[in-house]
Amino acid sequence: MANSQRTLAGKDDPRSERTRRALLDGGRRVLARKGVEAATVLDIVREAGVSQPSFYNHFASKDQLVEAIAADFFKRDVAYKVQVFSRIADPAEAIAMNVRHTLQVAKRDPAVAWVMVRSGAMRELERTRGADDLVNMISSGARSGRFRIADARVVAAVILGAAYPLLQDILQGKAPPDVEMQFAELVLRMLGLTHREAAAVAARASAASEQPEPPARPVAVKRRKLCTPTSGM
Repeated sequence: MANSQRTLAGKDDPRSERTRRALLDGGRRVLARKGVEAATVLDIVREAGVSQPSFYNHFASKDQLVEAIAADFFKRDVAYKVQVFSRIADPAEAIAMNVRHTLQVAKRDPAVAWVMVRSGAMRELERTRGADDLVNMISSGARSGRFRIADARVVAAVILGAAYPLLQDILQGKAPPDVEMQFAELVLRMLGLTHREAAAVAARASAASEQPEPPARPVAVKRRKLCTPTSGM
């Protein structure tokens, strides 16, 4: 885990920072191609163009590198969702944008999507940390009368549980082209919207979510303990 990360390289050594960045970028590409389980440290160092000992100067294991890549995604994911919920007045539209954004990870950042699908630890982290945020969003909509539900936590668990197999289908090319729209509509209907209203809200969310996002960037190379920020679906 993060506490076991080696810090043999100098903290302010530019070469160390370049090596770490190369490992993060190379690891992202390898994970996108091969998935979490199939990727090896040897694959990653070859892709990054560094030596295997250099890898262990920065990361104690492949799993720790995966955590670093995922941590960067979670930071950006939180920033995006904070921005969405600060400007979208309708809780239904905000939830629709939220769930669409989650499935779009498979296209924007397949390396992270494979981590979410295949890493049990990362899925549990997303489930336990993300569930509370999603529950709060749903509860807020229920209090305003927008959603008609019995228990926000049950609904959140169903949404989170459904997203992972859909992510895997997208990654494997098995999902229908409109899977994001279908998922958003189903979630909204589960929250109590009519079929027609769910379709209309999902369409608005689709148009709003076409706005470009900043491109994915490697995790900062500052030498510190890895910390995975909270992210909600």
